[in-house]
Amino acid sequence: MLPPGASAGPGRPAPPAAPGERPRGRDMAAGTSTSTGPGTAPQSLQHGEREQEAEPEGGSRRWGAQHAGARELAELYSPGKRLQEWISVILCFSLICFNFYNLLFYLRLEHTPSIIVGIFAGVITADFLSGLFHWGADTWGSVELPIVGKAFIRPFREHHIDPTAITRHDFIETNGDNCFMTLVPLANMAYKFVSFSPEALYETCPWECYVFALIIFITMTNQIHKWSHTYFGLPRWVIFLQDWHIILPRKHHRIHHVSPHETYFCITTGWLNYPLEKIGFWRCLENIIQGLTGEKPRADDMKWAQKIK
Repeated sequence: MLPPGASAGPGRPAPPAAPGERPRGRDMAAGTSTSTGPGTAPQSLQHGEREQEAEPEGGSRRWGAQHAGARELAELYSPGKRLQEWISVILCFSLICFNFYNLLFYLRLEHTPSIIVGIFAGVITADFLSGLFHWGADTWGSVELPIVGKAFIRPFREHHIDPTAITRHDFIETNGDNCFMTLVPLANMAYKFVSFSPEALYETCPWECYVFALIIFITMTNQIHKWSHTYFGLPRWVIFLQDWHIILPRKHHRIHHVSPHETYFCITTGWLNYPLEKIGFWRCLENIIQGLTGEKPRADDMKWAQKIK
């Protein structure tokens, strides 16, 4: 892992722009900068070019664990939150084991084609949902919101000003929230296995395989995200999956971490980032919500990034 604020790419500001210009993540993603194509990091990042880190008035660091906002956000991680993550992880993996055992019991050879399609559809759905949730938490809401602010929005604000903090989180802190989100569908699946007839379970087995694949990839999304910020000590099999873009690659995810963090939100596999960017999906949603509510996208995110005390 890298020391705080010393990432080889994620979290560093974009290369210095011309006077009066501000680099935009969407420009890089859409290929109007030095991007070389879908899912490819900008050329300067590919070649390891080290950009100057901007410093706000007062001389404090703009990025990393020493940033004033990052320190304040990290201190909001509470014992109650830690307990919720522990309970979520234990329940989630217990239900995963129970459901996986029952799925294997009802699988038949004739299910193979539909299972393959279901698993692929589950991965695609997980990637889209990771983007939707990531976009929502990055773009809207506030850390001051009751319950959800400190529990769920806080990590997103911290991540943009201290991107390598996630590499210092243990398994529980990294995956607790994703495990929490899968508890209801996992419990529903377990209920079916203990209450439905064998005939009904046989008929619905391909659908349950789709749901199970979706749950597994949602559960693993933040672990995959953590790996995309980790530049030392990764297992070879993880690097292989990243290099073949089976899971989110490190270079691909750097595009999101160009301020103002407005593109490439999908963080499970990243497969949907380029097509969603080409059709302007996130920008369209932002325009609709801003028009209806008057709220400015990423206003709270920018507020935390600009803290110097």
